[in-house]
Amino acid sequence: MVTAVRLSERIDSVNDEFTNRVKAWLLERLPELSTDVLQWLVKEHYQFSSTNVELLGLARDATARLADQGVTVELQRNIGEESGHAVMYRRAMGEVGTDVDDHVEFPPTTAFFELLRDLSTQNASCSLGTFYATETAAIFEHQVFYEISRELCERQGIAYQGSRIKKFHDIHLDEGVEQGHKDGLAAFVDQAVPEPEAAGIDSAEVERGAYAAIAAMVTWWDALLGEVERRSPAPAAH
Repeated sequence: MVTAVRLSERIDSVNDEFTNRVKAWLLERLPELSTDVLQWLVKEHYQFSSTNVELLGLARDATARLADQGVTVELQRNIGEESGHAVMYRRAMGEVGTDVDDHVEFPPTTAFFELLRDLSTQNASCSLGTFYATETAAIFEHQVFYEISRELCERQGIAYQGSRIKKFHDIHLDEGVEQGHKDGLAAFVDQAVPEPEAAGIDSAEVERGAYAAIAAMVTWWDALLGEVERRSPAPAAH
């Protein structure tokens, strides 16, 4: 008997294709990337952290139109957990020599946020799919920036163990914040059905939101990696 693949698993499979690619690319090159480049990447990631609560709020409000208020409750729980994390991130990076407020706008990041705002407000099911995709990708981002933060600490002779920035990433990874967000939304993603009754969760719109969000993340991360290459010296010819 063939077991049907859950919608959340189908979305995860598409998400994994891009997150595994980006993670492998960055971690393979991490020792060779300059401190300035690594700090620039952290500053761009911080922009997402500082905008995330706003975006979650838009999704919470959009999903309030659903008959089942569980999605809205779950998103509000996520907001509660994420509130204050940007302040912690800023302080933690400042302690290891990176001022995230010393930032020049990177247009692809601005465009990425605008796309998420649009997807968050189109309809409730689209909004659910969008945030299921972004919360899933947040796990990979913390894995990557955990290693980047450790590299930055090592280069400056700062102990990573016991640092506030390690604690910041541990909260999201080892303490299960991001996995909890993913699993909490997956329960509703997998309740979606085609052509639901009024105020039900529409599987087609969940998929559309999720895949559009993944496409937006691919575009953003490709722009980030392209900028990393642009800022990095070409390897010496042999």
